[in-house]
Amino acid sequence: MSFESRIVAFSTRFLSARSFELIVAPALADLQFEADEHAGYPGVAASRLAVLRAVAGAMRNDVARHAGVIVMLTLVPACYYFVLIAVCFDFFHGAVGKDSVLPMIARVAAPLLVMSLAPVMVCFWPERRVQPTTE
Repeated sequence: MSFESRIVAFSTRFLSARSFELIVAPALADLQFEADEHAGYPGVAASRLAVLRAVAGAMRNDVARHAGVIVMLTLVPACYYFVLIAVCFDFFHGAVGKDSVLPMIARVAAPLLVMSLAPVMVCFWPERRVQPTTE
């Protein structure tokens, strides 16, 4: 697989069609133009670096566009489970001292956030698009 085909495959899998068409595709066109103009390795390496920067910028753009929704969908079940744990442990452990509920909630917080984030990532994971054939 060539560099361009790898970039196209990655971009069509992980970037929106809008980001690919407006950011990555022009960078790939510039890469092909530069490769025809300057056959030397430093010029091609600089053009490839520019394409990688364009892909990174497109990813940042897509993440920024959807970050609020992802955070909200992650926090809704996490807050629900935090409240349930706080209520249940408060009912069963009325202690406020050394045997407080806070250390228990702190130990549960990380796995709880991971379990809340996993379904959101599954829902937002991009579906596999059919690659066009080159026949």
